Amino acid sequence: MWTDEQLREQGWTDEQIAIRRAEQAAEIATTQMELPEVSTSIPIVEEKMETLGTPLGSSGIASSMPASMSAILLAAMLVLVPFSIYSISNAEGIEGPSGNDGMNGSNGTDGSSFHLVVTAAELETCDEDLNNQIFFIASQAIFQVCQNNAWQEIDLTGQAGLNGTDGIDGVNGTNGTNGTNGNDGVNGSDGNDGQNGADGTNGENGLTSLIATRTEAIVEGCQNGGTIVETGVDDNGDNTLSLDEVDSFVVVCNGETGDDGVDGADGADGADGADGSSTLTMMVARLSFAPAFLGCNGTGELLQQGIDNGAGNGIALNGALESGEVISSMLICTTFEVALVEDINPTGHSTPANFVTINSTMYFTANNGSASGIWAYENGSMSLVYSGSVLSLRAIGPQLMFAGQDSNFNVKPYVFEPSNGTAWQIGEIFPGGSSYPGEFTLINTTVFFSARDSAGSTGTGLYDLWAYETLNFSVWKVEADIQPSSLIVVNSDLYFSAQPAIGVTGIELWKHETSTNTTFMAKDINPGSLSSSPQHLVAMGTTIYMSANAGTTHGTELYAYEITNNSVWLAADIRGGVATSSPSEIVVLGTQVYFKATSGTYFEMWVYESQNNSFWEVTDIQSTSGANGPTELTVHQYTVYFSANDGTTGEELWAHNTMNGTTWQVIDLKPIGGFIGDIHVHEGHVYFAGEDNWDGRELWRLIFSKDVSFV
Repeated sequence: MWTDEQLREQGWTDEQIAIRRAEQAAEIATTQMELPEVSTSIPIVEEKMETLGTPLGSSGIASSMPASMSAILLAAMLVLVPFSIYSISNAEGIEGPSGNDGMNGSNGTDGSSFHLVVTAAELETCDEDLNNQIFFIASQAIFQVCQNNAWQEIDLTGQAGLNGTDGIDGVNGTNGTNGTNGNDGVNGSDGNDGQNGADGTNGENGLTSLIATRTEAIVEGCQNGGTIVETGVDDNGDNTLSLDEVDSFVVVCNGETGDDGVDGADGADGADGADGSSTLTMMVARLSFAPAFLGCNGTGELLQQGIDNGAGNGIALNGALESGEVISSMLICTTFEVALVEDINPTGHSTPANFVTINSTMYFTANNGSASGIWAYENGSMSLVYSGSVLSLRAIGPQLMFAGQDSNFNVKPYVFEPSNGTAWQIGEIFPGGSSYPGEFTLINTTVFFSARDSAGSTGTGLYDLWAYETLNFSVWKVEADIQPSSLIVVNSDLYFSAQPAIGVTGIELWKHETSTNTTFMAKDINPGSLSSSPQHLVAMGTTIYMSANAGTTHGTELYAYEITNNSVWLAADIRGGVATSSPSEIVVLGTQVYFKATSGTYFEMWVYESQNNSFWEVTDIQSTSGANGPTELTVHQYTVYFSANDGTTGEELWAHNTMNGTTWQVIDLKPIGGFIGDIHVHEGHVYFAGEDNWDGRELWRLIFSKDVSFV
């Protein structure tokens, strides 16, 4: 086997030598390793990758594939991160003839992200979200790129060179005398491989990168013609790379016809070689959340790769990547663009609100200046699907339920069927008056909600707990005059805040048990006639978190109620003593509860960690006394989005990454006197009602993408 120095004397570059050593290692792996049966899944960076750091030949990626697939995967990883794998083989023997020069490789594609799948069946639908994304199909060893909503194979090879002519046969020599049999010689070393073509230059990151290729028979500087690869940013957003959008181009020349090979001289008999030894070090990787100091606004991952060789006081061949073994680090940032979805009301505010999602369609209420009602948004298309007054909106399976006005302007409960665009009143709860239904909550096929059936002596009437059966359209009163609010579902039962008799038990935590069809007080948190007033109920497993006041030595704070043992406890006492922190806007993310509260002078975002019963202040955006603090807390992946006012830029959209604790302002739509409301996550994007200086209060969204860089 030729040494690195010998290869350099033959004109090889260090990169070519590294690639050759990797190919040799892959050949050793495929011929010497005995692999277990194929696994059914391969971790992919794009999908919140689990740790890739698994030893080759053990229980990781390489060991769960056939030998041919292991070699393909190893070669694919070398596209991203060059590395050297060294092995020790037997002593060199007779030198074989030199091989023909290989063809020049094609330039790499610019400005696109790289992904790995096993089969073509795992490719996602090619749409605008995947445009210009490159996928390597390991089973076929080919690259596919998403362009113009269609998958296209990328041909990275030039035309094959012509075969060289055979050399002239040598003259037969005279027969010599028979000599004594010598020892068998070892196999001679392989001839030199042809040089690989030069790699293409990396393209510049852009908002949207496009690639266009064309093959020409006559290309300046290319004797045998070649391929022109043009790249640039799609400035006009038409998914077509026009001439004025081309930022750079690379010419890939077709390979020249190779020279005839020289006849190799006969080698002398070699001495018996000693038993050889071989080693195989493993390529390992790990994926973690990017530290805050690397940027990404706290929304990125860090992919590190290296050789499991024990470098930097690491442990060799342990299947884990220690810091000293890291060869390269790749930062994968989640970037975003804030864009106006549509100016629904060009003459004023459309004021979108009440966002809900059913399957792939987002529904919301808005006013286009001439009509108000329910709007539908799907795949970039928006339409008014119901015209009328809509005061609230909830999804109940495939249908929408809302509070709407009849012809006499009385507020009644309605159901909207999206499949045929029809709406109907579900029942006459309060004849001649407004029942003001709300908090529609679905359990199996039954919708529970709050409504009143009379105005009462003061015109305010007490609210009852009602039910609507979607299978037979029946409506009935579950429990009368209990003032239900903050309805949630836990284990197919309904939990809510209620007060059955004013001046007797107070406002406490109640339950409707669906299996027995019974309604009762679940917990008297503030015993006696006083009220604990539980509100903002959210569930984490079998635990309900809420704002409540136990009426002892604490004010209104964050409390927890465990369903399995009917216990209640003070989770976070932010103010201490009888003072009140007034928790609200409560949301759950993993094992943590995020909420709005005040420590005495101003409202900020706080978090409670359920695993160790700790809590702390998350933000300090505005320390002005009386500030409203963060609102509209909405969870998307590992980030909490919310509306806040820092006292300078006005009310704007903010974000907090829960993995590294970073907080930042996402956008300043209107520098003074802005508005952010009704934040909603739909198909991986964040939608919200926002106001700028030109369009009024309209529908906006965050469009997320990946930005990859080496660090």
